[in-house]
Amino acid sequence: MRRRRLRRILIVELERAASELLDLIKRINKTNSATVLAGRGTISDALAERDVLALQRTAYADLAQMGAITQGRITRSEVKYVSTIDVAEIRKRADELAKNYRDLDARIQELNWQTELVE
Repeated sequence: MRRRRLRRILIVELERAASELLDLIKRINKTNSATVLAGRGTISDALAERDVLALQRTAYADLAQMGAITQGRITRSEVKYVSTIDVAEIRKRADELAKNYRDLDARIQELNWQTELVE
């Protein structure tokens, strides 16, 4: 009997917490959609841009890593691996994207501190 009561209490608490979380997420989304980040549209737009910058940076960094792989040859008959990309240029682009990500993220965080959550 005690276990059933405890389970009911826990389920009620879970439902209350989930409801509060849902409300908070909705308020954050409304705030992000209504708050303008100079030169970037809304915070929601800037968050989408930041996410894409992260994906691009990862892709370029992974490409550079794969292009930099070398394999020593023991005999002349073994296949020689030759990079078909400019690894330095790819790494430079990955670094630029990482910098753009950090700059945008800092601007988003700064505006977040200055913005009141909508009710």
